Amino acid sequence: MILSNTSHFDAPDRCSVELSVACVRHLSGSLRMKEKLWTKDFWAITIVSFIIFFVFYVLLTLLPIYIADRLHASADKAGLLVTCFLAAAIVIRPFAGQWVGKYSNKKILVLSSLAFLVITALYPVCHSIESLLFIRVLHGITFGVITTVKGTISARLIPASRRGEGISFFSLAMGLAMVVGPWIGLNMARWDAFTAAFWLCSAVAALGIVLSLIVTVPPVIRHADGSKPNLGFSAMFDRAALPFALVTFFMTFSYAGVSAFLALYARELDLMAAASNFLLCYAILLMICRTFTGNICDKKGPKYVVYPCLLAFTIGLVALGYTNGSIMMIISGGLIGIGYGSVTPVFQTQIISSVEPHKIGVANSLFFNAMDAGMAIGAFIMGMMVESVGYRMIYVAGAVLVVLAGALYAVQMKKRGVMPLVSTSELH
Repeated sequence: MILSNTSHFDAPDRCSVELSVACVRHLSGSLRMKEKLWTKDFWAITIVSFIIFFVFYVLLTLLPIYIADRLHASADKAGLLVTCFLAAAIVIRPFAGQWVGKYSNKKILVLSSLAFLVITALYPVCHSIESLLFIRVLHGITFGVITTVKGTISARLIPASRRGEGISFFSLAMGLAMVVGPWIGLNMARWDAFTAAFWLCSAVAALGIVLSLIVTVPPVIRHADGSKPNLGFSAMFDRAALPFALVTFFMTFSYAGVSAFLALYARELDLMAAASNFLLCYAILLMICRTFTGNICDKKGPKYVVYPCLLAFTIGLVALGYTNGSIMMIISGGLIGIGYGSVTPVFQTQIISSVEPHKIGVANSLFFNAMDAGMAIGAFIMGMMVESVGYRMIYVAGAVLVVLAGALYAVQMKKRGVMPLVSTSELH
């Protein structure tokens, strides 16, 4: 009755919109106690997510040092490896977003996991830049498909009334991999254990196939008339989600300098041990923040998380750029963990909440494409910049982009007013 009363305002002003949101959150809160989040399937798909991003981040950190030491390539080639991988993922992902809305998500998950494993196992036989670039393109294609399907499955497994909390915990797997992967990659590079690192990634990817087989996948969501979503170029995007995707792009562009060049930057400063602690501090604060930021989004709204996180991310990048010792590098890792590590699931939640339920696959595709495009373009441009301006200035430039992202987000939120994270059509 409450929802029906608030849904019939002819010209809702700010107060009525806030009342509607309050009603949705009230009903959401009443359902929260009844709906279980941590099911067997949610656990399995969350671990699959960790596995995929673990492999991604081990290779992301390891390969720049591998091609420098073993293939004698320059820093711009390291950026090119990232760009080729993510460009392939970006190209395939809009199609994958449609496939998961049309075909069996279970089959797509299992087949893409198998392809991901096979291609991961090919890295030990790559002994030239050309062969490595080819493998990175193939790997990027499988990465694009699997990240889209796992994100869509997780969104369907999460109760609508616990979306912010659920996505925050689900994305914690990616955040944890973002730290554990580079930490292992850095240390195996220090030990000159490149081949062992490649086989470790293959073994972990094999576990992902096992978990993919045990996940019970919800059926494909259809239109209100019962039909499946159509395939076509116009179905690849959703205009309502684009503004938040653009903000995500700028955030990831800024983080690309950390992911792609932290190892080389730390080696230049003779702070390789501090770089490992940077990642440890990043992980600890990210995990602590993720345990409550999702609840804050559900109860108070996303802006109470986004703006503090943007500030922490900006300060962290500047601190990293002006690092003069181990302590400052470690502190910057903590600030970036709070900032970038906590804000990305909020943007994913807002992107998903801005579309109809049958377009969740498209929304996830758009979110991950924004992240991958930011990482790919950021790594490529910063790889070219670092030769002339050095690592310090690429991190300062990243901080400026975060400020720009904050301004764009503020403008978008002002246009939309109060934005609920749960659609009334999803509360049953």
